Amino acid sequence: MSQCIFIAADTPLPEVTPPQDYPLHIDLDAGTIFDGGADDNYFLLPFDEVDLYCEKKYGVYLELPQFTNGRAEQMIAYIRTALMQSDSVEIWNVWLSGYWEFDDRPHICKRTVPIDELTAEDIKEIVQAENWDNKDKNRPWFYCLEII
Repeated sequence: MSQCIFIAADTPLPEVTPPQDYPLHIDLDAGTIFDGGADDNYFLLPFDEVDLYCEKKYGVYLELPQFTNGRAEQMIAYIRTALMQSDSVEIWNVWLSGYWEFDDRPHICKRTVPIDELTAEDIKEIVQAENWDNKDKNRPWFYCLEII
């Protein structure tokens, strides 16, 4: 199936879309992506299956052509706003096919960070984590960053 990065909370999360269309050029031969680099060039769209992966009730999944520190800073501001109505917010990186298709539950790597200590590097780490980069090829890794 595929990897999915989503943000989850106990209160509804607003959708985010770029204010304009940006170019997207993918060169498979060179292995490069160009998307204009604008900080607001990402989407947070409703994710209805959030309860299959965590105990939170609401979620939005991230569509991100490529990571930039500016985009991560915008996501941190988004999470800071969500924390005004929720005790915690979680960012998950999961394999969408679901744990029920594997012999055992996935490995889950979870850590907690206060919002005032959350950095763009934390966002980058979870966005770029590999679900199948492990010795156990029968079970994926799911990653959760809880922000309080």
